[in-house]
Amino acid sequence: MTMIAVRRLRRVLLLALGNVAVFVALFALLESGVRISRDGFRETCSRIVYGEPAPYSSLGTGKWVISDPELGYRLNPDQEEINSLSIRHPEVTIPKPQGLFRLVVLGDSIPFAKGAFGFVADIAKRIEAPGTLEVINASVPGYTSFQELTFFKRYVQQVDPDLVVWTYCLNDNHKFLHRFDEAANMLFTDEAARSLEIRTWWDWIVSRSYVLTSIRMGLLARQEPAPAGPGTFVWEARPDFNIAWKDYSWHFYESHLAEMVDLVKRRGARLAVVAFPYEPQLVYRVNRNRRDEILAPQHHLERLCRKYSVPYLDLYPPFERAYDQGRKLYRDGIHPNQEGHALTAELLLDFLNAQRLLPSSSLSSSR
Repeated sequence: MTMIAVRRLRRVLLLALGNVAVFVALFALLESGVRISRDGFRETCSRIVYGEPAPYSSLGTGKWVISDPELGYRLNPDQEEINSLSIRHPEVTIPKPQGLFRLVVLGDSIPFAKGAFGFVADIAKRIEAPGTLEVINASVPGYTSFQELTFFKRYVQQVDPDLVVWTYCLNDNHKFLHRFDEAANMLFTDEAARSLEIRTWWDWIVSRSYVLTSIRMGLLARQEPAPAGPGTFVWEARPDFNIAWKDYSWHFYESHLAEMVDLVKRRGARLAVVAFPYEPQLVYRVNRNRRDEILAPQHHLERLCRKYSVPYLDLYPPFERAYDQGRKLYRDGIHPNQEGHALTAELLLDFLNAQRLLPSSSLSSSR
């Protein structure tokens, strides 16, 4: 090999090593930032020193939730953003000041969405007025309708809401959808647990990285089971979502709705229900001859809301029109993306105004 070839090879190797060093440095910076944001500086240092693996939990290490014998879990009031009622909101003035209208949004991770692009934050930005109208997001990730009702009875009704907007997702008909251990770490299915076992050197590396673990958990969550055969739908293989197509589950949900209607009525407040479609329903919208089957959960919910005289907003029709126009509204098949949240805020405000559920002073400010 000539000296010129040796020099070229050395330059290539140095360039490759330099790129690897830059990548490692950037990844280490990202990893450190994620760890500190989740666990704080002191705990991050401790975990690195003792080589503790990353927790397999979409809600963190137990810092954001605490165990609750009746609810299963609830948001941890010791955290800065969580108030004494386990609601992600500043401390609420109780009793409610005279002349103040309170709108409470109750639901799971869809309305809980962090950041300014969440539809609840969007609505609050448009209509909140100090001393006149207050929006309280009382949603908790992973909650079912049963847990939301229980949470409302134990904590949320203390804020004396004037309007409760109860969101519905098609996996809400379970009693409990997620389980947590005594440290508030999420417990996964046996299949998911097996997929997280450490079998190779790469598994070990992933288990020590918050960033790589989050990516793996995200990919696991996004895996859609394949339909069992021709003519079946993807949700038929999903135990979390197929319950919405089981008639028996709607008797369970109806008992929750009836109790919520009674609770809200006795407090002199109003109740409205908003249903979010599951994205595969929109994907299957081309099957016009099976439309009633695809939309069976929404039809069940509409009948129940009509029975109990509850204003009902079904987001499927406007979401379907958006999909026909080529718009995408989801980030993972369940949770809306920024465009989905923006459309939801617009539709929900129009609905609340049309139903005269907001005070007249807020109508002009929402436009």
